[in-house]
Amino acid sequence: MARYGKFVFKLLELLVNDFYIALPRSREEKRKFHLESERIWREIDRKCLFSVLRRLRLEGAVNSIQEKDNLERIIITDKGKARFLEYQFSNLKLKKSKKWDGRWRIVLFDVPEIKKKIRDALRRKLKTLGFVEFQKSVFIHPYSCEDEVNFVINFFGIYENVYYIESTITPDDKFRKHFRL
Repeated sequence: MARYGKFVFKLLELLVNDFYIALPRSREEKRKFHLESERIWREIDRKCLFSVLRRLRLEGAVNSIQEKDNLERIIITDKGKARFLEYQFSNLKLKKSKKWDGRWRIVLFDVPEIKKKIRDALRRKLKTLGFVEFQKSVFIHPYSCEDEVNFVINFFGIYENVYYIESTITPDDKFRKHFRL
């Protein structure tokens, strides 16, 4: 994925989201959507597009179906969806709000020993996302990140072992200093 990484991700994202059914309802919105689609389509390097599609077919990430009028429809496979999720996971970042609301986002987990590798991977991911380790299985972050945390725990399949809490912490001077709040 190194050479075409972002392009492959965008293509898989379009296929995952069934972009062809996302048409607006009003005439004005449709016109704007089609104009934007035309602009994007003109900017795509066709040689790169066909090369990436060929490679994705060989890898089993997409399939193509011949339809009427010699049109070819590209469909993402389960393998392609998994690749898209892995790409999203590895490039996940937390948004930093302009102003802190005074609440801490606390992630608590109790992952069983049988899933030790997943537990360690969760710790690494939380640290990569910018969380601070409060205790061995308690991490904190100052900004809202519930969706991102849910994505991570669903990716690992440990939803029943992880808790997300928003609360104040007293004293929090050490953490405020760490996050420059």
